[in-house]
Amino acid sequence: MNPSRKFVAGLGLALGGYVLVAGLVAFALPSQEVAQPDTARAAVPQSHEHGHSHLDAAQAEPLTGPFGVHGDRHPQAPVFDTAADGLTERRRRFMSALSGHFRAVSATLLSDAGGEDMLQTHADALAGLGAQIDRLFDTPSPAPEGGKGALSAIWDQPELFAQYTQAFSAESARFAQTVRAGGDLVNGLHDLRYYCVACHADFRQR
Repeated sequence: MNPSRKFVAGLGLALGGYVLVAGLVAFALPSQEVAQPDTARAAVPQSHEHGHSHLDAAQAEPLTGPFGVHGDRHPQAPVFDTAADGLTERRRRFMSALSGHFRAVSATLLSDAGGEDMLQTHADALAGLGAQIDRLFDTPSPAPEGGKGALSAIWDQPELFAQYTQAFSAESARFAQTVRAGGDLVNGLHDLRYYCVACHADFRQR
C-alpha cells in the first residue's frame, strides 16, 4: 500500500476509535444537567405510596437507648390540615394493623407458614380492634372524588353502616373464642373475611 494511503487509513482508524471511546464515556457519565436533579432530589424528604416520607440522614431524629444512638428517618408527628385528615390517616393505620393480623392467621391456616402458637395472639388482636372499629368513623372524612378510601355512604346511612361494623365486631370476637376452644378455624376465618369484603364492597372506594 502507498505510504500516504497507509497514513490516511491509520488516521481514519484512530479517529474512529476516538469517536467510539468518546461515545461510551458520554453514555456512562451523566452530564451536569442530568445529574443535578438527582442531587437536589436527594436533599428533600422522599414520599412513597406507603404513606410516609423519609428524611435526609442529617435531619433524622436521634433516639438513645441501651443499643446506642440511632437516627429515625421517619417523621413521627405529621401535621394535618384538618381533624378529618388526621382521622383518615389514623384509620388507615388501624385498618393496616387489622389486615396484618388477619393475613398472619391466614398464612398459618391456609399456607402452611407455621405460627400455630401465635394464632390466639392474632385472634385476640382482631377481636380487640374489631370491638372499636366504629370509633374510626365518628367524624365525617370521606375519600376525595376518585381517591381510595371511605365512601360518604358511611355518614349518609349511619344505621346501615352500624350493622356492618357490629357484625364484624361480633364475628371477630367469635373467631377469637373459636381459636381458644380449638374449633373449626378455617371456616371461622372464612366467616370473618366475609364481613371484611362485604363492608369494603358497599362502603369503600377502591
